[in-house]
Amino acid sequence: MTLHGVASQVYVWMQTYSRQGQKFEEHLDEVLSDIAAARYDGVETFASLIATPEQADWLRRSCDRYRLQLISLYQGGVYHTRDEGARTVEETVALARRASEVGCPALNINPNPIGRPKTDEELRIQGEYLNRLGAALKNLGMTLRLHHHDPEIRDDAREFRANCANTDPALVRLCLDLHWVLRGGGDPIALLREYGSQADSLHIRNSTGGVWSEALGDGDIDYRQVRATLEAVGFQGWLIVELAYEPQTVVTRPLAENIRLSREYVRTVFGQ
Repeated sequence: MTLHGVASQVYVWMQTYSRQGQKFEEHLDEVLSDIAAARYDGVETFASLIATPEQADWLRRSCDRYRLQLISLYQGGVYHTRDEGARTVEETVALARRASEVGCPALNINPNPIGRPKTDEELRIQGEYLNRLGAALKNLGMTLRLHHHDPEIRDDAREFRANCANTDPALVRLCLDLHWVLRGGGDPIALLREYGSQADSLHIRNSTGGVWSEALGDGDIDYRQVRATLEAVGFQGWLIVELAYEPQTVVTRPLAENIRLSREYVRTVFGQ
């Protein structure tokens, strides 16, 4: 199996430092150091970290120092209404220009949930503005990847399916988050079989008995079956380890060790 590489998302560090009453941004250098020490190929972080040209340049230099590829930047936004959709696209394109200047090839976009199912018309408008953003990013030599959480997966993945139906796969690719599929009541393997060919990246974590694990390993999602499915659909994108801790998660090791063990698990299961 040939992948673009294996990356780490930084969300779990943000959780960890927040619980300690500290700012994640002040520890970004040591976060990147831990990721590099665990032998990841790249990192996905948040678009807020390039809010200024100076911040963007610092992030690029830090990734270069640790020989990590900045594979994508994560961002939310409102796309389901015309006024907000137009404003979100304009602001996100400005951000994308800064990202492209520091060599970031993609934005990972998750349209904001609104506390209720979006109407068919709202989903149609959302698809329209996602297409506009995808076209603008393509003109910058970048890729738009569409992420999701559990709301998009509920009701037989209604919003997720609408997003795919209402967008052009040449402009809008997918970042499938397998555990959020599970949390939304979906079947990760079935959805991967159906939409894996449109995915350029996967977010991967696992749980035991429904509770997020402190490190990626065997559990409720069968990652050996995931590998077989990825091979069947011809996936050649990024695997992105995204650990996350919830109140029930039992944490017995330092985070750097859990990141390292997660990387070893990917190597064992996926051969890379």
